[in-house]
Amino acid sequence: MKIGIYSVTYRGIWYEGAGLDILSLMRLAKNQGWEGIELDAERPHAAPMDISTDDRKRLRDLSGEIELPICAVSPNCDLSSPVPVQRETMISYVRDCIKLAHDLGSPICKIFAAWRGITLHDGLATYSDTYGYNQYGFWKSDRRGFVVDSLRELTKFAEEYGIVLALQNHGPDIVNNYLEVLELIEEVPSPAFKACMDINIEPEAESEIRAREIVRATGKLQVHSHCNAEFRRRKDGSVELVAGGYFDERFWDRRVAYPAYIDALVASGFEGYIDWEFCHPAMENGKPAGIEYVHRQTELALEYLKKLRSTAQAKITS
Repeated sequence: MKIGIYSVTYRGIWYEGAGLDILSLMRLAKNQGWEGIELDAERPHAAPMDISTDDRKRLRDLSGEIELPICAVSPNCDLSSPVPVQRETMISYVRDCIKLAHDLGSPICKIFAAWRGITLHDGLATYSDTYGYNQYGFWKSDRRGFVVDSLRELTKFAEEYGIVLALQNHGPDIVNNYLEVLELIEEVPSPAFKACMDINIEPEAESEIRAREIVRATGKLQVHSHCNAEFRRRKDGSVELVAGGYFDERFWDRRVAYPAYIDALVASGFEGYIDWEFCHPAMENGKPAGIEYVHRQTELALEYLKKLRSTAQAKITS
């Protein structure tokens, strides 16, 4: 198992201040000690319409030069819209991301079934506007069908380019847990269609039993993974997970079962990446925080994940 960072962390939308450009971020990630980087396919990072042929060569060359693999290119897509032009636009966007992944030497596009997105207010992101209502609630059953049709089209395109689409278990709406990811994979059988799991967004994320069950049930279908939380350093110098969640503050008192999850991943022989992301508002003393807060959280996250992996590996060899 390898440990990477998702570039959404430094897009400049979760903290006060500008985002980092991709080349600078890749060098930073290497210096921080990450083993790979996942590129968010939105501005100012890897929106495919902005990445020229020369840019793609520069990114791929830098990846090889500093030995930091681009482990995924990740479109933030909603394949469920009942508005045909919106759905077709998303299909086109994901196709462009598949081409980008191919050009950058990345094996994976991590995708969503029905990502609602974020809005920006004074440069800072919020989930409140898009998650506060369900515009197409009455289309529930039809929207799943739209996702299935879109995935059938996209998997054929991904097969042509040698790219794997890894569907994340990210709700709400069409996909709300790992079982619904597995159902879609069964319904759209393709060697180019696999899973990306993040137990942080699962029901019962604190449960060690559920963490192990996700790994067992997903098996070799899982080719990618994500994680997100907040950390602090204890007085003895160790790192403690203090909160888990994305956009719903009700979840911020959870202790996500990452130790059990990573134990199970390592024991299963998982050889993909688990990628850290900071994708919620950075707050310090009740106020929006700057990039230094994210730097500290990123440092703690890497230390925490490497410790969990080391502990899990030791159990296997003992």
